[in-house]
Amino acid sequence: MQDSHNLSQRLSRVNLNLLVAFHALYQERHLTRAANRISLSQPAMSHALKKLRSQFSDELFIKTSEGMQPTPLANRLFQRIETGLLQLDEAIISSHSFNPEKEVREFRIGITDFMISELVPYLVRAVNEQAPGISFNILYTKISSPEMAYKLLQDQELDLAISQFEYLPQGTCYEMLYEDHLVCVGDETIYGKKEALSLDEFLTPSHVALSHREDEPILVNRKLISLGMQRKVVVKTPYIATLPAILTGTNMITVITEYGAELICPKSSLKTYQMPIEFDPLYVCQIWENRKDDDPGIHWLRTVVRNCLQEQGISR
Repeated sequence: MQDSHNLSQRLSRVNLNLLVAFHALYQERHLTRAANRISLSQPAMSHALKKLRSQFSDELFIKTSEGMQPTPLANRLFQRIETGLLQLDEAIISSHSFNPEKEVREFRIGITDFMISELVPYLVRAVNEQAPGISFNILYTKISSPEMAYKLLQDQELDLAISQFEYLPQGTCYEMLYEDHLVCVGDETIYGKKEALSLDEFLTPSHVALSHREDEPILVNRKLISLGMQRKVVVKTPYIATLPAILTGTNMITVITEYGAELICPKSSLKTYQMPIEFDPLYVCQIWENRKDDDPGIHWLRTVVRNCLQEQGISR
């Protein structure tokens, strides 16, 4: 590792703005989009790229039909440059306390469909009252595992990811908000007022599978296969809002979390039923990047999320 004795002298020869331009170009792979991202004109971005190429004695980005593709050296440089910029950003942010009443800031939150209805309206109302300068960019994402959440936090520059998982994330940059349990939902006019479905009533009808997975086996399917059983899935969707229209008036059923069922059953003939097979609970967590662990704004946001759920009676 290099010593820091002559750090100031070495870095005095580097234009920090060029590193910001490099970061934008690497992520956008397009000169104009990168320029817009950091509020530069296209000629200014072209000039920055020319200086970067001279600084590193490498083309860095090659124009192709698929955009500006990084060279091997650019790929090697990116992680270190990004880490350095993030640490500098964190140092600036952490240099002052976060005052929600005065701050002007946008938070990017990656969230799955069922949590949008469960959390976002309460979050926006709570923050609008106490922090008028705070805004949100709510991004619907398909998050099926903690590993996917961490990748989205890096690739999409999210501040927070909120989803449910079959197992708790590794590391310390997460908070379990509450446990949720799987139940069945079907039309009460067909299945009646009983509390639970029999195994035959569970396996015989067609299922609507609520899933955020594209290439992975669905949790329910894995469990059934392990028991030597299977179900017939006729629709697979990540969108909870579509379920009432699909299920009402049919013998189709879906497996969903208890809190999710509370969102779709009111004002319909749908009813919650206990399943004939026992499943482990799911963990609803909020996750953030370790590089933002000291960001006072992220700390504040996580507290607001937690408080919103507690006020609804949803908590550990």
